[in-house]
Formats: sequence, structure tokens, C-alpha cells
Amino acid sequence: MKLNFSQEDLVALLHPKEVVGVSHPEIAFITIDTRSYCGESKACFMALQGSFRKGSDFLEEAYHKGIRVFIVPELPKAIFPEASYYVVESTLEALQSLAKAHREKFSFPIVAIAGKAGKTTVKEWMYDLLKFNYHVVRSPKSYNSQIGVALSLLELHPQANLALIELGFSEPDEFSRLLWMVQPSRLVITSWYQSPLDQALEEAVIALGNKSMVPTDEALLLRAAPFHEIIPFSDSYSRLSAQIAIGVASFLGVSESTLREEVPNLSRLALRLETFYGKNNTLVLNDTYHLDLATLGVSLQYMVSLSNGRPCCVYIGLDESMYVHKKSVEELISTFSPEGAFVDFPEKLPLKIPEGAMVLIKGTRKSKMERFAAKFRVKQHPTVLEINLSALRQNLVYFKSKLKPETQLLAMVKAQSYGTGIEQMASFLESQGVDYLGVAYTSEGVALRNFGITLPILVLNPDPVSYEECITNQLEPTIFTFAQLEEFLRELIVQGVQHFPIHVEIDTGMRRLGFEPEEVKSLIEQIKAQPEVRLKTVFTHFVESDNLEDKTMSQTQIERFSAVRRSILDAFSYPVLFHMANTEGIMHFPEAHFDMVRLGLGMFGISSPARAELAPVLSWKCRISQIKTVRAGESISYSRSFIAEKNTKIAILPLGYADGFSRRLSNGVGRIKVHGVWCPVIGKICMDMLMLDVSALDHVQEGDVGVVFDDVQRLLAMAESLDTIPYEIMTGISERVHRLYVRE
Repeated sequence: MKLNFSQEDLVALLHPKEVVGVSHPEIAFITIDTRSYCGESKACFMALQGSFRKGSDFLEEAYHKGIRVFIVPELPKAIFPEASYYVVESTLEALQSLAKAHREKFSFPIVAIAGKAGKTTVKEWMYDLLKFNYHVVRSPKSYNSQIGVALSLLELHPQANLALIELGFSEPDEFSRLLWMVQPSRLVITSWYQSPLDQALEEAVIALGNKSMVPTDEALLLRAAPFHEIIPFSDSYSRLSAQIAIGVASFLGVSESTLREEVPNLSRLALRLETFYGKNNTLVLNDTYHLDLATLGVSLQYMVSLSNGRPCCVYIGLDESMYVHKKSVEELISTFSPEGAFVDFPEKLPLKIPEGAMVLIKGTRKSKMERFAAKFRVKQHPTVLEINLSALRQNLVYFKSKLKPETQLLAMVKAQSYGTGIEQMASFLESQGVDYLGVAYTSEGVALRNFGITLPILVLNPDPVSYEECITNQLEPTIFTFAQLEEFLRELIVQGVQHFPIHVEIDTGMRRLGFEPEEVKSLIEQIKAQPEVRLKTVFTHFVESDNLEDKTMSQTQIERFSAVRRSILDAFSYPVLFHMANTEGIMHFPEAHFDMVRLGLGMFGISSPARAELAPVLSWKCRISQIKTVRAGESISYSRSFIAEKNTKIAILPLGYADGFSRRLSNGVGRIKVHGVWCPVIGKICMDMLMLDVSALDHVQEGDVGVVFDDVQRLLAMAESLDTIPYEIMTGISERVHRLYVRE
């Protein structure tokens, strides 16, 4: 972005409560994230206040990176030299006011795209059809929130002559705020919400009159009608999205000849960024479906934010249409100072895989850079566990909304973060601003420290043999017996360490690890007598926080723990934190939130019963290896436990009990979804394969995707059929199953 806001502009637009510090005549760049800031000149840091993180906590980091202008909700205690501070009521509203003012500098058309579904698809297809007639600015991927729309508007520039801005909202007043910012020349509605939110869209349609377009507009569909036969999709959802994009492009002057040439090239979008572990210990960001300077800039910023100290390396694959922009691409990449940058036709890119790097691979569909990205994959197993980080963040925000602002959040990442990958998950959780991480064993904490995680880490079950590693790696052990405390004290004395943080577990009814409440008096005396340790937190575990029919046990535990808490608070002059609530405790027992809560399965959208407010995070999928017909009387798999009663069409999938798909799911107990139909497993499940009855499907072929689960209900049903719990299924998914981290 190249902005031009003077100090007088800021005062006039923001109406600050206070302006403090050195005057700076102009700001040309706004950043809200110090991780992705790369030294742009005349920059301003906007200290947004998020659900987990406060921008105010990063003022010092922004200052050390060279930023001198700050827009803040309150004046910081430390005023940096050469810096200026604009104190405003709401930094989000300040960002939006600047975005609106910047938008008003341009008179070219701005097309806003809204609707429940299809916004990003329609926007990207509109861009594909309009880019030959216009110099287009568009929202990157799904930048459609109150913040994302503002940032998209700040990217408007004089060289452009059209903008496509995506609008997303969950409350009517949010939509009003977006329209106030964007002031669209045209409003395109892709679909209706079938909820009270439609009223906001309908009011906008009435207010804008002929400036609005809805999917049922006859004029819009008539413009798309001549191209129906060349739309390269058969499903109704994609065809309608294509018709909207074609109709708008035609309305904006794209010629019939251009449309006839480009409509067949429309392709399904990868609306999610993939991250996976690659060869040579790399972390690979796979964004290989679209390339222009705007989306490249966003991907580079995301690469920097993910790198977590890793050196960065960039591979850009060009096709002939993009090759003329090679110099501009290289100049943009250079501003992010990667260790290595390679920009060329895919066949000319060197296959150098640097050790331990953060790698961005980007290109167009025509350049087929997905083939290049595949060369980086460590595992080529066709079975994949997808972890949707956007959904996970949504769940974090939901649980945070249940807490008081001062209540801290500890995220459990034990057992490879419930099978999802401990390093990547811990890195993501740290980036989201959680306060603490919890692991079961010291080795897990050491792995996180080696990966660069700096958050405080609670070790639930440290082995005395690992105490030295705990101290060396600043891992905070749980103490649950006097003998254990003595051992840990001896190690601290040997190393000459004092005031080391420890966590004490109290048994209030689980009858597992922990001090008895009546032992607390002696425990207090021993801790107070030992300068080697400092009591950091005291915690206990609910026995049945999901039992809402009879809360007697839970209430008894809360009372016991509260009594312990009072004793400890009376005994210590320094602050001690207390925590008890797990996922269900957060939901059902607000009186047990205390100073911190522990979140585990809830992060993944899993609760009992399943809640609509939580988004599913996990999808376990594999691709069909072969289709064949089994004749009546023939058996399938080992032991001939299944004999076909009639000719049966079967699909063989590369998924077996070695992958974590239990053998107990054989012969109709387990089901896998193909094309939306749950098909029964037939025959015995093998170590590496299973067979499905796909006779109910008319069109199924090798390479089609089979889904083990992609929502919480199915995961819970699978657990029930195995007489177990989701924890066991998740932690039982084999390491050889490829973990793929995606963002919407």
C-alpha cells in the first residue's frame, strides 16, 4: 500500500483523545502485525485489540523494527523517543475510518461481493474474466472481515481502474459498517443466508436499486446464457457461481470473444492455503493456484509470520502471461529478504531444498507448480489428516468469549496435540496468543523448545530422571507428591537455581495423581521454606464436568478446590494462579474458571453433545486405489468373513489398521463417505487396505476421495461404534498418515 495521510489528516479522521510525541508529517503504510512487517517506510502500527492478543503488547517490537507512528487505545507506560501516539476510542474503528478515507480518493468502480456462500469463488472468477480489460485490485483470498475489508481498501492505488471487494458478516450492523467503508458502485449477492441476516442484504438491495445484482436477476442470467455450454462445471453450485461472474463481466464491458476464450479456462479454486512438513525438515507453504502481485504480497507476509525463526525460501513458477512481470515479482520478493528466491518457468527452477527452511511455493494453474510442490513432500501416503487452522482459531475465539478478559487460557498439546502434530499446533497456538501450553512429558516440552516455542509450558507428568532437562529448557513441572518435590529441590540445589516455577496438583476426587487437600498445610510450609521454587499455579481435574443431569460431584470438587485456594492465597504474598476447568468445565461451570482454564478437545470443535457454535477442524481422507466387481459367491479379504450374495462393486482404499483405522470396523461396522454416500466396509480390514461396498454409487472412479470423518458428529459416531472416545481415535492415527494444515 502507498498511502498519503498527513498528521492533520489523522487528527481530522480519527478524532484522537490525545496526541503525544514527536510530529511525523506523513504515513504511507499501515501494519497490524509486526511479524509480517518488512521495513516499509513511513509506517504506522495500528494496535488492534483481538480476542487473545492485544496490539499494545507489541509496541516495543514495532518500534525496534523502525516504526515511529502508533495508533493505540491507551497511552503506553513507556513513551519511545522519536515516536508519536494517537490515542483513540477504538483502533478497529480508526482503521476503518482510514480505509474509508482512502477509498474516497478513487472514483473508479468498486464491486462488492456478499452472500452466505460462493463469495471468494465468484470474486476470483470475476477477476479471471475482467483482468484483460481492467487493472484490478481485489481482496486477497477471504479477506472479508471487518479488518480484512479495511486492509483490502487500503491497497487501492491510482494505477488501478476497478476493485473487487469481498464482504463477510455475521451480524446486520457489521454489514452496515462494511457498506459504509466500501461505498460500492455495484453490490453482487452470490447467495442468501436463509436467516435473519438476509434482511440486511435486502435492505442494501433496495437502497442501491439498480446498482445491486442478485443470483435471480434476469438481466444477469441473460448475459450469461450464451456461455452455458462452455462453462466447465457440471454441479449446480459451480455453474451458478460461473453465471454470476460471467454476467457481471459482461455488464462491465468484457467482450463476447474474450468471454468465449476465457470461460472454459475457469478452474476450481484452492480456497485454502496448505502447509505441510517437507524434506530436509522444511515447512512448506503450498499456494500454487494463483499468482499476481497482490496475492503474492499476502502469501509472502504469511510466510514470514509462519517462519518462527526459520530461514525463508521462495519458489515462484511463471507461465508465459506472467513472465513479463518477472522483474516486478522479484522486486516484491526482495522486500521480504528471503535466504533464497527463485523466479522462472517451473522447468527451470532448481530443486534445492534448504535444510530447516520455511518454503513458499507459488504459481498459476497453467504453470502446474503443484507438481513442483509435490517434490518437497516427505510422505507420499495417499491418506491425509487435514487440520483446518481457520476453524481452530474460530473455536479458540468462541471459548475465549466464555471467559473474563483476565482469565488465561492453557492449550493442551500432549500426545502429539491429540494426533494433529505437536510442533505445528504449538506454533499456531502461540501465534494466536494463548497464555500457556500443556504437555504430558518432559520430552514433549523439549521438542517444543527445540522447535522455537517460547510460551510457558506446563509438564503434567515429569519423570524425575528428566528434571535436569526441565530446568535447562525452562519447562515447568507438576509436583504431586512430597517425595517428588524433594527430588526436584535436590536437582535445583545442585544446579544453583532459585525461584523456579512449579505447579501443584490437588486431588479433589479424581483419585489419580495429586496431593490430598489435608496435605496442603504441610505442602505450603515446605514450599515457603525453599527459595529454590516458586509456586506458579495450583490445579485439579474435574471427574465428570460433562454430567449435567447430576452436578453433585462437580460442585463438591469446586468446593474442595476453593477451600484449598483460600488456604494458599492466605499463605503466599506473591500471586498464584488456580485452574480447574477443562473444555466442558469452561462451558458448564463458570464459577470454576478461576485464573486459568485448560482447553483440549474443544479446540477441535469436539464437545459432548456436539455444539453448532463450534467448527469441525479435522478431516480424515484417502483416495480410492482401485474399483472392481466381485461376483456373487466370491469372498472379500482375509478369512473369507464376507461372501458376496450378489455381484458387488467394491472400492479398495489405501487405509488400514496400521493407519489407525481399527480392525473392529470390519464387515459393516465402519463406513466411509464417497460422493456424499456412507458406504459400508466389507471384509476384514487389512494392515494397509480396506474394501468398501460402493454399489449404491452410479459414478465412482479410481482417485475419488473417501472420507473417514469430516465433522464432529461422524467422529463421535465412529467412537461410539468402537465403544471408545474421540481421544483414542485421534491419538491412534498413525504418524505415516500425512498431516496437512490448511487455512481458509
